[in-house]
Amino acid sequence: MENVVKESHLILQHIINNIEENKWEEARKQFDGLDAEQIELEDKSIYWWASARFSHRNQDFPVAEKQYLLSASFAKNAYEETNNATDYVRVLSSLGLFYSQTGEAIKAVPQLMLATQLLDRHAIGGVLKVLTYYAKGVTHGVLEEYVSALEWLKRAEELNSSLNLLYNGADILIVKGICYHKLSKYEEAETSFLKVLDILKVLPNEKLEAVLDHNLGMLYRRTGRYEEALEHLHSALELHQEADRKHSIKNTTLELAKVYRLIGQVEESKRLCHSVIDDCTTEELLAEAQYVLAEALYSDKQYDDALKNAKLTLEYFKQEKNKFEDYLIKTYEVLLKIYEKTDL
Repeated sequence: MENVVKESHLILQHIINNIEENKWEEARKQFDGLDAEQIELEDKSIYWWASARFSHRNQDFPVAEKQYLLSASFAKNAYEETNNATDYVRVLSSLGLFYSQTGEAIKAVPQLMLATQLLDRHAIGGVLKVLTYYAKGVTHGVLEEYVSALEWLKRAEELNSSLNLLYNGADILIVKGICYHKLSKYEEAETSFLKVLDILKVLPNEKLEAVLDHNLGMLYRRTGRYEEALEHLHSALELHQEADRKHSIKNTTLELAKVYRLIGQVEESKRLCHSVIDDCTTEELLAEAQYVLAEALYSDKQYDDALKNAKLTLEYFKQEKNKFEDYLIKTYEVLLKIYEKTDL
């Protein structure tokens, strides 16, 4: 029994290393060979953290949140008993990143604040420090604090460089590119995105490749390079479909709908919008799809249907005015255009 416990502990350490190195298949195979009932209490936080990371990666978000919170509970108890903060920082940073990536960045703030305090208090560096800085950069970005987001992301980059690491290097560059895009610094955004290609040549990762293609597609749509936008978005969609990432499939499909409307292929734009609406993964995505559909319907002079979808969009985005301020403004603009064309 003692040998089994020791072996499980070593396997969990290998799983951490493999996840940090993006060796997901190896990590999953090792994880599936574990018996949850034979995991020692001191290793429970790592076990549930790993389980959460797999669920997070597979976009099973409700399950992932429960697993992260369970891991955090075990890690907190272990920290209070041993004063070893390593596992606690890992799960706090991962949970903060999860909340930011799933549209709940406000929940990420206390997790990452505590993680940063523990990093400083216990002089923790290396990969965990890079992870925490990266997660803080993502969180500031989602909260539309793009300048401070870039500051945290640059810190993560500098730390990686000083340690000769590439940990989350591609992810950091992608989020930097997104922040530059949001700040309308399009050349800096493209430069940041294209640097990712060099990393992917050394460390192939189809999920990051899909994310990169999606964001290049958005950037090229914004800058009027529609053929390049379609090329990258179709590439992203194919990769997401192969991996059966349902939420990402819907997001990329909606981006394609925007491009097709802009190049005058309104029927294709409407078809793509309906495919998202008919099987939507979140209420926010549904509202965004209805907005894009309203634009397409307006372009097609179907004003009654455009008005219906714009009002549905408005109903959702008004629930959280601060969070969806940009979409509210755009929706009101569409409504104004519709009213100008009709007597409604």
